Amino acid sequence: MNRRARRKRRLIKGGVLLLLLLAVLAVVFLFQAKTVTVYGVTRHTEEEIKEGMLNNILHKNTLYLQWKYRNGAVPDTLPFLKSLKVSMKSPMEIEVQVTEKEPVAYLDKGEYIYFDADGIVLELSDKEDSNYPVITGVEVDDPVLYQKLPMQSSAQLRTILSITQLLSYQDLQAKEIRFGDNGDITVFVGGVEALLGQDEYLEEKIANLSAILNKMGDEHGTLHLESFTGKSDLTTFTPSEETETETQLQTEAGDGSGDAADASGSTADGTDTGAEDTAGDGTGDSSDGSGDDPQADESSSSTVIAMVFDSSGNLVYNVHVENGTVVDANGNPVSGCTVNENGDVVDAYMNVFDGKTGELSN
Repeated sequence: MNRRARRKRRLIKGGVLLLLLLAVLAVVFLFQAKTVTVYGVTRHTEEEIKEGMLNNILHKNTLYLQWKYRNGAVPDTLPFLKSLKVSMKSPMEIEVQVTEKEPVAYLDKGEYIYFDADGIVLELSDKEDSNYPVITGVEVDDPVLYQKLPMQSSAQLRTILSITQLLSYQDLQAKEIRFGDNGDITVFVGGVEALLGQDEYLEEKIANLSAILNKMGDEHGTLHLESFTGKSDLTTFTPSEETETETQLQTEAGDGSGDAADASGSTADGTDTGAEDTAGDGTGDSSDGSGDDPQADESSSSTVIAMVFDSSGNLVYNVHVENGTVVDANGNPVSGCTVNENGDVVDAYMNVFDGKTGELSN
């Protein structure tokens, strides 16, 4: 190969290299993010997102950004994000779609400490957000933003995260999750104080709590789930003071109902029943122990049982016995509930309630 040919070859090679260099420079300098639009931020700002993404010349390149965040990856500089995706609208314009991590609960320790489903501190704020449950009765050291919640008991933190996840799965909005000195757990949902007891069978307890709350409507009171394991365990509900007073009065009206007419011919409140035949025609004979006194039957039917389980596993409230049949407040028979030989009510879960007081017997 002569000298002229070699020179020509070098010129061609140099031209190719020059074109490649120009192409690289064009990519570097022309494909620069000048306009950035961020969507999806609620707890943070667009500026925070931009600062976390565009922190060097490579990270400002629109082609690179679109490739790097094509699958929703999140840079270490934005630990409060769950996902981040970039789409390029032009060489100098991109759109950023983000999904923020959501808190699952918070603690009130002079400032409000919000943390996510992994126990990572997302926010330290002076503002309280009642959309999340507050955790009470636990000890925590000084929190550090975007670090693990520094609780003194790691087991207790696992329990908190488990409960918040279970509540979310059951679509229950708790106001407070409280830990007692002995480790007992109480969850406040609406007007109900649910006693969960120790950290065991939490999945079953919260699933049962959800099922019960769906049937209770606006009832207020205390629900006892301490011993619930998912089998035929006892679940009792104590209405709040207003409802409890009403239920107690109804129950007391039936107490001693079998003695509505005593030997003196008077009810418990001293009202004359006419049990003694003053006319001498035998029409008032109701003291022969036969138990056929209509007033006595009516009185016995006023004994109210706060709630029972029917054959479908549903809770039925304010039931009573009417003509030997367990009926609800509207007089409809309750399936799966019977009256035993002692006059006590037995529900579908084999809970036995005293027929005179309405109280649980077993």
